[in-house]
Amino acid sequence: MPTQNLYDTMTMLKAVEQMEREYRFLSDTFVEDGTLSADEHPFYDYRKGSKRGLAPFVVPGTGGVTLNRDKYEMRQIRFTTLEPQYVIEESDLEHRLFGENVIGGDSQEQRSKKLLAQDLKNLRTVLQNTRDWMAREVLLNGKLEIRRHTRAGEEKVPTMVADFGFTNFYVPTTKWDQAGAKIHYDMEKVFDLVYDQMGEIDILVMGAGVFEAMTENGAFMKTLDMDKVYMGEIATKYAGQGVRYRGTNSDGVKMVSYSGHVPTYNGDRPAIPNGWILAGSSRSKPISFMHGPINKWSGMDENATRKTYIKKEVPFRVGGSHSESIATQMISRPTVVPQNVGAWAVMKVLTGA
Repeated sequence: MPTQNLYDTMTMLKAVEQMEREYRFLSDTFVEDGTLSADEHPFYDYRKGSKRGLAPFVVPGTGGVTLNRDKYEMRQIRFTTLEPQYVIEESDLEHRLFGENVIGGDSQEQRSKKLLAQDLKNLRTVLQNTRDWMAREVLLNGKLEIRRHTRAGEEKVPTMVADFGFTNFYVPTTKWDQAGAKIHYDMEKVFDLVYDQMGEIDILVMGAGVFEAMTENGAFMKTLDMDKVYMGEIATKYAGQGVRYRGTNSDGVKMVSYSGHVPTYNGDRPAIPNGWILAGSSRSKPISFMHGPINKWSGMDENATRKTYIKKEVPFRVGGSHSESIATQMISRPTVVPQNVGAWAVMKVLTGA
């Protein structure tokens, strides 16, 4: 029986696909896991709200009255390319790894296998971190700006920009940490804003300070249902991510505070900025990810071949007999697609937000 090559792309890919998925609150709540595309530049249907209107009354025998169809745009997708890697040098295999026995330690081959498993797991994590960052940018700001790395270093200005024309930013006349705040009224205004654009809201995700301001508002607290029915589900999936179920408002909308921090390209930041609220649907998720084709050359000179993978992420082993190091890399080509930009809203409800 032939020996299985652990460093072969398809072998590593099978291992990656069997890894347990990491739960991420923001992505799990608002982002649909979309399609895999074999096309480098596919199109998608984009719209901003939609209203059906009323059916016309007619005199019998008049015939049908033609309605205007919903307006939408066809937009072309540009996929990003993520290609993180870890390099393994000879010196990495000569010394014991973290947690390895001091006496009777592993061989270099055993260390190489352990490093491979560790690297695949960590690469998958940083890719998911980046997808979460992309989703957060679109949900909070309605656009995505990307600065890519070139051989000369990181670009000075974003060269990939997707502005989706998001306008559902709501700022109350009286902030919620001020006297006379009308919290219930403000919530209703935001719900109506989203509903009028054919969206729905079943969850409010609050940044730091928001729930504390709510508890100081006696009028609102009378309308809050403090039932803990969702707490067990949240604690099981998102332990340690700073997610806390706070209750259900009078419209049946779950209210959750999210105090966790997430990595961004400007350092760790609150997942939801202080004083902000993200309002949307966990049932009809407002945005989705698509992943583009991954093309890779293997072999040298005239023996080189190009292979295309229609996968979310694909691991590769890069290096050769003439190299003093070898790298484990993982490639993914995600993009974010909001099909209805009116389907969620952002509220800035505290002073300074």
